[in-house]
Amino acid sequence: MGKKKRDAAGLAIVRTVDVPLEEVSGLCLRRGPGGVLQVVAIGDRAAIGAWATVPDDPDGPVRWETASLTGLAGTRLPADDPQIEAVCADGAGRVLLLQESPARVELVDPPARRVVASIDLDIPDDHPLGPAWRDPDGSRGEGAVFLANGHLLIIKEKDPSAFIEFGPEGEAASGFRAGALEGGTALRPGEAWPVQPGEQTFVLLAAWTPDRELARACRDLSDLEVGPDGRLYVLSDKSASIARLADLDPGYPFARAHGTWVLPPLDGKPEGLAFTPRGRAIVALDTRKARRNLVVLDPLIAIGGEVSPR
Repeated sequence: MGKKKRDAAGLAIVRTVDVPLEEVSGLCLRRGPGGVLQVVAIGDRAAIGAWATVPDDPDGPVRWETASLTGLAGTRLPADDPQIEAVCADGAGRVLLLQESPARVELVDPPARRVVASIDLDIPDDHPLGPAWRDPDGSRGEGAVFLANGHLLIIKEKDPSAFIEFGPEGEAASGFRAGALEGGTALRPGEAWPVQPGEQTFVLLAAWTPDRELARACRDLSDLEVGPDGRLYVLSDKSASIARLADLDPGYPFARAHGTWVLPPLDGKPEGLAFTPRGRAIVALDTRKARRNLVVLDPLIAIGGEVSPR
């Protein structure tokens, strides 16, 4: 693999992988059949998903498979320019696809090749984020995290950047409380996301805007992920950085950083974020080339220890 490339912050690229997709926009890990760990990638140029088994040997070959998403039963995704910006998987192996325009998600059962739930994401016009969310030229969802109560935590990329909790109208917001198991509000490992099947609408229940420090560290928000330590992490394209967040309290309107890392120089826009079980960050790159568009970095999270941000 050659010598590690280190940046001033100490993060290093330990491996570069070719994903057979152009403009990769979303990334997650998923437990497939038999509990096999898979990396799943999605692009916003064409409605195609790619997945590969994570090799036991960190230098072992990565063999990708691809499939069209337009053949899914019940999907409303177009074949071209589907604007899928994020992907995440629940403990039952189902995959959530976040579409930026129109603002909606589809929960997919991959083995059955069908859409389990189709959810529109709505913000009222009279909410401060409403006009920007409805602007046809504005930004909407860029990353998603399952919450244990059946809600979704979605990031809005920019103009303005925001963290938004969506759920059924009339339900109380939970916010985000860190914790890999008991006490945390994120979906726990091995659990299915509790959502009603079929078509429905989720509405804004709470929103948080980055405070001054987080806004300086992350000039936009490109993906959202829960690390194996149960804490919330956000990726920024413009700042080429990763931030670890403090808990999101429904009674407090700002999102705060509890540590940031600067990424090493990358040959593309960092658009997707995932973590290995041992805490290595995996970053997907939005490029026109279907090669060298995924990098594995030095551990950012120390399981059973502490890795300090620079």
